[in-house]
Amino acid sequence: MKQSKTTSSPESRDRIKQAAREVFLQKGLDAAKSHEIAALAGTNPGLISYYFKSKEKLFDLVLEEVMNEFILKVEAVANNSATNFEQKVYALVDCYSTMVLESPYLPLYSLNVIRRGQKGVVRYTKQMRNMLHRSVMSGQFKQEIQAGKYKPATIALVLMNLLGLTIFPAIASPIIQNMGDTKPEEYERLIRSRQPQIAEWVLFTLS
Repeated sequence: MKQSKTTSSPESRDRIKQAAREVFLQKGLDAAKSHEIAALAGTNPGLISYYFKSKEKLFDLVLEEVMNEFILKVEAVANNSATNFEQKVYALVDCYSTMVLESPYLPLYSLNVIRRGQKGVVRYTKQMRNMLHRSVMSGQFKQEIQAGKYKPATIALVLMNLLGLTIFPAIASPIIQNMGDTKPEEYERLIRSRQPQIAEWVLFTLS
């Protein structure tokens, strides 16, 4: 007999996790409702507790998966031997801009949990830091400095400028959209259109 969508099954668990990812990354933990996730998954709210114990634990699972996927994307850019340092800066701007558009609540939530010392997110940020310091991109940057193209600086400064210009618009999007009377789709186009400017400015600050 075929299982209904409201019964326990591995497929139900996967549907719940996928639905939770969609809801959490658009609304954040507090605004997301268990019944909304269950409805999107085509199952019942009780299975969230059955599989994941609570909405909060489900959120933590989704967050860690998203963080891990994002680190892999950044690593692919930073260790691409076929591109130079400047091309990597442009690619990272695109990578971070895409992340904040797809997961607008992720940067602010990550910041809050890091401040509280949540081990999962802290572990991923350290993993990102270590990977970048050992990356092809970091080596290329040091070579450019030695060649006199850029003034002495660290890869941390590059990331500070890049993150500030890409992540702040996501965190402050409600304020900026209201001030500019900008619709969400217009705001996304605005973020995309300024990507080359961000990369150019980051590179300019290093020269």
